[in-house]
Amino acid sequence: MISQIVSAVSRRSLVAVAVLGSFVLSGCNGVGDKDALLARIDGEKVFQEDYELLLKMDGPFHFEKNEVLYENLYSKAALTAKAIAEMPELEKAWEKQYKDLDPRILTIAYQRFYAMECLTYSDSELRQFYNENHHLFPEDSTNNFYAVRGLVAKRLYLAKHPKEVDEFLQKELSDRAEAKDSAMAKERFADLYQQNLPNTLSANVLEKQNVVINPLPEVDAKSFYERHRDMFMTVPGYRLYHIQSENAETLDSLFAVAPTLEQFKQVAAKISVNAETKKDSGLVGHVKKDFALPYGIGMVEGLSSELEGKDVGFVTKTLAGQGKSFHRFYLEALVPAQQKSFDRAEADVKSAIASGEAIEVDSSYVLISRAGQPLFTEGDLIRFNKKFSHMRLNVRNHERLIKMIAETFAYAHAAEEAKVKHSWEYRALVRMARWDYICDTYMERKRGSYLVPDDSLKSLYDRVGSPIHVGYDYEKAIEDLRLVNSIPANLYRHEYLFGYRLLYKDRTYDQSIPAIYAKREKEYNKLYRQRVAADAYKSASVHLYNSDVPEYEPRRSLDVLMARGDSLLNAGNRTSAFYVYRSIMYAFAENDSVFEKVAYIMAQIQGDNEEFLDAEAEYYAFYRMWPNSENAEKAMFSRGFMLNENLQMNEPALEVLEEFTQKYPKSELKESADWLIQNIKSGGKLADDLMEKISSEE
Repeated sequence: MISQIVSAVSRRSLVAVAVLGSFVLSGCNGVGDKDALLARIDGEKVFQEDYELLLKMDGPFHFEKNEVLYENLYSKAALTAKAIAEMPELEKAWEKQYKDLDPRILTIAYQRFYAMECLTYSDSELRQFYNENHHLFPEDSTNNFYAVRGLVAKRLYLAKHPKEVDEFLQKELSDRAEAKDSAMAKERFADLYQQNLPNTLSANVLEKQNVVINPLPEVDAKSFYERHRDMFMTVPGYRLYHIQSENAETLDSLFAVAPTLEQFKQVAAKISVNAETKKDSGLVGHVKKDFALPYGIGMVEGLSSELEGKDVGFVTKTLAGQGKSFHRFYLEALVPAQQKSFDRAEADVKSAIASGEAIEVDSSYVLISRAGQPLFTEGDLIRFNKKFSHMRLNVRNHERLIKMIAETFAYAHAAEEAKVKHSWEYRALVRMARWDYICDTYMERKRGSYLVPDDSLKSLYDRVGSPIHVGYDYEKAIEDLRLVNSIPANLYRHEYLFGYRLLYKDRTYDQSIPAIYAKREKEYNKLYRQRVAADAYKSASVHLYNSDVPEYEPRRSLDVLMARGDSLLNAGNRTSAFYVYRSIMYAFAENDSVFEKVAYIMAQIQGDNEEFLDAEAEYYAFYRMWPNSENAEKAMFSRGFMLNENLQMNEPALEVLEEFTQKYPKSELKESADWLIQNIKSGGKLADDLMEKISSEE
């Protein structure tokens, strides 16, 4: 539940805390000195409590402390400072976002720490018990109260309920039980209480906090129809003729110029293999958009998109039908959607109401109230859903969201009563949420996804359709198109060419873009963000206040990465070097010269590692992307050589080598290429003769 609410807040920190829907925090003081500064990075401060919260959420870490601090806190602070400096409006945007998030952050803090960790005991009460009873914690080697606070809460619970513990032990243990059995049973008693606590707190939480969910108003069928006439239209369609064949090439070869209807009918009557439509010169008749076609034709993938926006007289390209059938269609007429009368639509309206699909709520209608005062309206829900959930608001989803939001408000009020808002965990959560929101928003804008002209987005849509949510129309797909367009073209082009043999063999470049985005966008966004954060940190004014922890040097800046890759390569650690260069390729994908340089090095490494299938694909991608590069000639020859010598793929090798000799007639490698060509054509006889000659001379 909670993870859904906060999903748009934080890609890491809050989501990591919100795995549950049943945890929270205590009205405690700080971590040691709660105001202890770890770092000041430009205008951003990082506190000890931020590190403590990080340990609770994501620890233990298997890296040095300075790396953990940089990767999880300092880099975010630096990126936030850079974002605010470049885009001051992001601070106000966060303040607006915080108003929406505050109840959810409070809920997470209340459940995660106050309930599940502290078992609703105050932080000061737990600390006092810890200080007075060190003998109860022999397993505590950290000497850090916050590292064992959850255990302290369990032991305090046992100490406060001796009678209940004794009754539990009598039921659980035999007369022969040993001390260790008793200790384990006590732990089970505390664990059972902790496990049941979320249900105990959730029971009647709305009633306890005087939060009321108001029932949805009933929907009147006639009123709903009048307000939503556009929902009750006939399906648009077409009047079509077709020619069916079992051979796609036969259909492709028809009609050098656009035929008239009579010409199309004559060909259909002569060659179509569909007996039922052939007798009517290929007449299919009225066909509804996206519906199966009659006369055994069935569904034809791509027909609706092929006809979208076309005029009468249009003839489609060859389209694959069911089985081994292929079709070409003639658009005789367009059949627009028609408004259904209420009498005709009444049954559909009532069915939609009964199923919960039809919902009619005024935007001012109060959905949630507290102590008789309005708390959340339908307008608020619409805004919330658009911003966070993106759900279709039928009755079922509407009720789910409202229940979730109402419980969040109730828990938030419970948290305020428990003074959770004064806790260090709450403060750290808010800071983490702010960093994540500002960094995420900044990176979206940094990638330029919101600066793309509408005509460019429309052009992309016309070429690839809806790239993430298949079937979206252009207006719904705009955000998807912005995201896809924000990935540098170098990455799309390289991935497409590299995967030419199998992954994208039967697809055009445009057809491959959605699949490439789905496959590579997370890696690109992660590495690009690390690069920007590293640059922000290196240029920031950084003051670290813990001299015991050495400063960490960010590894995602270009000079550091290139130096590391070169060093590994020179030391013979080719595989590790390869992945460093690959990270450069992704992090700096918009930099054509950097991309070109590392792509060629990566191809060489794969060849040296005898990963010949990847190496030849990498060389192919290289000289297709940079045909004028000084290394294009060597890349093409190396690919041809590998195809022949290492992969025994002689036919494609011959094609590559002949292209090489034509493109580079004066190359120093031409003589070698000519010899390889002749050897392939001789079936390897030249190589055999050469080996025989060498053997005889020896």
